[in-house]
Amino acid sequence: MKQTNKQTSVLLATAMGVFGCLSSSASAATVVVGTQIGFAPGPTVTDDVGNDWNDFAASGLVTTIHDLDGVTLDGVSINFAAGGMNGAGENSWLGLSTNGGGAPAEFVDSVTTDLSFSNATVTITGLNTGLTYNLYSTSHGGGSNFDGSEDIHSVTGYGSSQLNRGASRVGAFHTFLGVSPDIDGKIVFTTSQPSNAGNPAFNGLLINAVPEPSTTALLGLGGLALILRRRK
Repeated sequence: MKQTNKQTSVLLATAMGVFGCLSSSASAATVVVGTQIGFAPGPTVTDDVGNDWNDFAASGLVTTIHDLDGVTLDGVSINFAAGGMNGAGENSWLGLSTNGGGAPAEFVDSVTTDLSFSNATVTITGLNTGLTYNLYSTSHGGGSNFDGSEDIHSVTGYGSSQLNRGASRVGAFHTFLGVSPDIDGKIVFTTSQPSNAGNPAFNGLLINAVPEPSTTALLGLGGLALILRRRK
């Protein structure tokens, strides 16, 4: 009987250890395929549930970041470093849907009232390194095209996109597809201007988590193998 009790205790301890490992893994893997993170330099107002952006009133580090559903993402933080913000309120996303183009719905449904008007760096850390990410950013929202300046938005290790500030009014966004974070789960986004003018505009960054291409390919091969097996 004592031996049985001892064996039972060992099994329970082992099971608890395994459960603990699984629980830790589950809590750490908060960012999954389909997770969306919205970052805006200034307050945003959303018209629908599920479009909750992280609003930064000023530069600084924020360690409590949520997805568009308002769910806090464990371990994810955003550091925003910029020289200045324009709170005049003339730069809104309202009207992007009526101006045509392929504006992401998350920008169409929200309104931002501020604008980052300097070289800026947005550093996102704590992302799931087993996924890739599609990033969309805008230099200007709806309303009048306040000037014809060119802005450069870049993702470190990926590349850059240069657009006229009025381009997003017709659905043209800075777009970065399949961005891989570094080994620490970090992605760095920056803004600048040609000839180092130092006055780039930026008023929204959307981050969508997607499967790695290799994962998608493996799933496709697995499905094909299953079909061929069934035919036999």
